[in-house]
Amino acid sequence: MSAEAPAAPRLTMLLPEGWVRLAVSDDPSESVQRILDRALAGVDRARRDMARVTLRRRLQSALGDAAERGVYELWLPIAPTSGVTMPASVAIAALPTQPDPARAVAEVLVGFSASAAGALAVEIGGALGVRIAVDVPERHDAAGELEAPPTRLVNYIVSPARPGGEWLVFTASLMIPDIEQSADVLAALEFVIDSMMATVEFEEAA
Repeated sequence: MSAEAPAAPRLTMLLPEGWVRLAVSDDPSESVQRILDRALAGVDRARRDMARVTLRRRLQSALGDAAERGVYELWLPIAPTSGVTMPASVAIAALPTQPDPARAVAEVLVGFSASAAGALAVEIGGALGVRIAVDVPERHDAAGELEAPPTRLVNYIVSPARPGGEWLVFTASLMIPDIEQSADVLAALEFVIDSMMATVEFEEAA
């Protein structure tokens, strides 16, 4: 008999205004519909149908891509935060290669830290982890068309919140703007993401 797939982590957090939390499941239609109803409540009737179609496609595309990558859930903005739409999102997944459970957590984290410049020790929801940021250049297709803009990935690798649990990775994707103040914008986005991660709490297993 094959082993059961690990369950998605049970956690709570505080999200900024305009952000939503999407569980990646076999049938996400209910959660998508709930978000659509909430997001479009104040939209003019004349624009509501087109906005509904556009937002539904965006959410379904994000969920489809996340499901292919084995992501448990997504956090993303669907409306402005204090008047600004943030070019950012967060995906939560199991660490692709789970460390040997016999190894000490501290030893594993030191290994991750040694492999990346600028790695920082963090604590997420009471669990020890490491924060690693890496910039990914823009990507073009065979015809030279832009497929993906340059992105900063901020990875929070988190040790199991309880014995026998999974190592998780929270990956924040921040679009790198092509402007002179790019460094300031990225610093502000990282501050927001760090603040969100500071509110994460893991729930006890049912």
